Amino acid sequence: MCFRIKTVPLIAAAWLLASGIAGADILDSLWTASTLDLSLLERAVIARNPSLAAGKAAWREMKARADAAGALDDPMLDLMAAPGSFGKRDVEAAYSIGLSQGLPIFGQRGLRGRAARSEARAAGEDYRATAQALIHETRRLYFEYYAVARGLEVNRDLSDLLGQFRRVAIQRYAAGTAGQQDALQAEVEIAMLDHQRVVLGRDRRIVVAQIRALLHDDTERALPEAPLELAEARVLDDPDSEVAVAMRFRPELRGRAALRDARQEELRVARRARWPEVTLQARYDRFMDVSQWRTSVGLGLNLPIGWGRIGANERAAQAGLERAEEERVAERDRVLAEITTARARAEEAMHEVHIVDTSVVPATERALASVRAGYESNRSDFLSLLNAERDLARARLDGYRARAELGMALADLDRALGAAPAGLDEEVGP
Repeated sequence: MCFRIKTVPLIAAAWLLASGIAGADILDSLWTASTLDLSLLERAVIARNPSLAAGKAAWREMKARADAAGALDDPMLDLMAAPGSFGKRDVEAAYSIGLSQGLPIFGQRGLRGRAARSEARAAGEDYRATAQALIHETRRLYFEYYAVARGLEVNRDLSDLLGQFRRVAIQRYAAGTAGQQDALQAEVEIAMLDHQRVVLGRDRRIVVAQIRALLHDDTERALPEAPLELAEARVLDDPDSEVAVAMRFRPELRGRAALRDARQEELRVARRARWPEVTLQARYDRFMDVSQWRTSVGLGLNLPIGWGRIGANERAAQAGLERAEEERVAERDRVLAEITTARARAEEAMHEVHIVDTSVVPATERALASVRAGYESNRSDFLSLLNAERDLARARLDGYRARAELGMALADLDRALGAAPAGLDEEVGP
């Protein structure tokens, strides 16, 4: 059987950050909708969640630090004076003014800047990963909210149905065609449904509180009701194309690659430490008696003779690079396993929805109708009626839960593929 999906994957959610709607306006649109809208919910979470704002600030901080890392050191100004020469008639005031500027002409400054920019790129990927995790959590809560709402709906329908059964049982008891235990059993079932309704109400309050936390909302406005139906499931892509998408967009992989690049540049910096760094110098020195000697320029070089220290730094940088590469490979293996697991769950959930919709629910509905007719005509007992009612309730709940599980499984798959909102993708860059 073929399933089609109307739910929007992460890669198509370009409006998440590109939208110019303010967070408060998005929240107003969310609250005033007739039912909870997933796209509005995602937009509101992205616009208002403080965790994402903190991640973006951390990314901006790293980019600023990268700019500083690639800049020249401040020039050095030094002053010297002979106080005893000031105010004397027989000698001139003696002082000197020197200015020096380090110029790492062998590329040290560029290497340090590239290493810092790679670190900033990794911070940008952390920001993207945070956004994807928020979208994934938002979708999970949305489907849980749907499952709880449909559970309450089934509970109400069953309570009404059991009320009808109880009235029939009382009528049959009054007519002497059935015992009192039928009515008593119906009351027990109704009491159990009342308790189940309390449990479902608790679950609903928990989900609503978690949604409000994601939205950073402390108002008392009621959350819109869950939708009566979920969008149909999409056709899954070819596994090879899914892996290709993940290798390109998964922020954890891109972040690991950026950290590896940073360690590579740090290794080059460590090796470049064997080369001297140049310092340009200029000085005006009134200590000199000959006026032609007072102005001088010079060139300074450090002497990289600490071979033990330099070699130790190189070995440390080499080990850091090897660790970063192995961590990147391990992350790739984890992502591949995550994709396979998420796809298997999605395929299983699709199959379950198909079986429940086409076989289980219709069969239990027919069974209940048959047993009910038999009970009303005194051809079946009350226990059979209750069992048939329980089977139908279980089948309907299984159907709703299967749809919610399918939505969650597809959200897991989207998260595993790592296709980020387009606005985020443009901001972070390659």
